[in-house]
Amino acid sequence: MNAMRTSLVISESARMGLAVAGITVGWLSAWLQSAGTGHVSVYGWYVIIADEPDMMRAALQQGQRIGVTDDRRRTVLGAQTLHLHNPERMAWLYRHGSHGARTLLLPPGDVAYTREAWLHLLNDGRAFVPLQICLEGTDHTGTALEPGLRAYLGKWPPAGAGYDLNDGGYPPEEQVLHLLRDRGLGLRLAESCTAGGLASRLARIPGASEVLDRAWVTYSNEAKRQELGVSASLIKKHGAVSREVVEAMAAGGADSQHACIAVSGIAGPDGGSPDKPVGTVWIAVRWPGERVLSSRFAFAGSRAEIQARTVVFAMAMLVGVVRGNWPRAA
Repeated sequence: MNAMRTSLVISESARMGLAVAGITVGWLSAWLQSAGTGHVSVYGWYVIIADEPDMMRAALQQGQRIGVTDDRRRTVLGAQTLHLHNPERMAWLYRHGSHGARTLLLPPGDVAYTREAWLHLLNDGRAFVPLQICLEGTDHTGTALEPGLRAYLGKWPPAGAGYDLNDGGYPPEEQVLHLLRDRGLGLRLAESCTAGGLASRLARIPGASEVLDRAWVTYSNEAKRQELGVSASLIKKHGAVSREVVEAMAAGGADSQHACIAVSGIAGPDGGSPDKPVGTVWIAVRWPGERVLSSRFAFAGSRAEIQARTVVFAMAMLVGVVRGNWPRAA
């Protein structure tokens, strides 16, 4: 497959919208590469992610004409139109210039979960290159997506890439939703150090309500006791950041129809100790009908980065439990 030279332009307003949705330039670059594009950068006029007024201005700057449809909406005349999931938004693809350069105008709200549609527009419907999504490991090649995740183009990642989640370029929250929905199960979350970050991440996905049942933010020991049934004596003996407590949290949140992920850790910048330094995180998963599985992690970075890595590794752990091959069981 010949690579297309592709540049990526993100307007300031679109950049803010993507940041709110958790879509980084790393994710965008990886998706473009999997569709057969190459040399991705953040300048030029090829793939333009912007709100409609900025898209119209970009089209005019490239010599395109703007018209009005029968339903009185503005459109790029002569461009191929992509109707998105939200009927109020559209994308346009057209060629311009003496060499027939290709430009895709795309609204930020449809970047992630309609990506196959607009990427197929861009590459004329050709097959995608497998895009392996992996937890960060000892290998630092590939594309950095966000704290905790890297992407590798091709079927198999290199040794040391870290636990592989999927080869379809799926964000972990999307993969979790599909896994649970396919099995007819719901999900509950018991969060301490992430303060609802897991629930917020899963709720980004259209259709999340089919799976996400409820979540508890249990920072205090009393909340863990009242909401999840964790005994005060267990917390006193082992501490809130421990295998015993996080497993009790997961067990208290799960039932026969709902899996539960529980997290407890020390995100910093203070609060650590010699035996439990900042970055210590315990994650537990209870799958209906199975025993609780837990793992301990030592994450580096700022408070926000530790929380972000905890969210990513927690979702990956659930995927590993479903597959039966999670390698970090403790």
